[in-house]
Amino acid sequence: MPILPAEPDMFPANLWDGALTQADPEFRWWCLHAKPRQEKATARHLRNKHITHYLPQVMHESRTPGGRRIRSILPLFTGYLFLFGDHQERVEAMKTNNLANVLEVVDQTGLSRDLSQIHQMLTSGLPVIPEPTYPVGARIRILSGPLTGLEGTVVRRGKRDQFVAVVRFLGRGATVDLQDWQVEAVEG
Repeated sequence: MPILPAEPDMFPANLWDGALTQADPEFRWWCLHAKPRQEKATARHLRNKHITHYLPQVMHESRTPGGRRIRSILPLFTGYLFLFGDHQERVEAMKTNNLANVLEVVDQTGLSRDLSQIHQMLTSGLPVIPEPTYPVGARIRILSGPLTGLEGTVVRRGKRDQFVAVVRFLGRGATVDLQDWQVEAVEG
């Protein structure tokens, strides 16, 4: 089977540049729960139909039994992608037969903020890894560095402190190592 090129992670390309503030009031975020290994196919269909969506992806590196290094681009949140549109666009996404479910998002502002933070982490150039569980710990805000302004949780793994940004709706997040960035506690 041929190796497909990397899929764009969002449509339109300027999704996080304030375009959502100009959107129709009927538009809202929907969480698409895809059937196994169908996230990219669903995103391709949405892109072909010019439907706004976000599929955060990360580079995954593994080795074959022979030692050859393999790099893959995988969805950050396995099984999930996000559509921003009206009821008709949600129906169009369901026509793909790639979805197991469409989840309604109650906290639209919160999901938009969380996904924007994930996008900023993924485009920072820092290594990002999926965070499979809802992390616990101190809430912080980063004051300097490429992630300035992000709010998340600090976790300790081994001897390293890590910053976790969470998509609360999914109960999942992404982690990046904390370096010598200044942070402050977030109240509340």
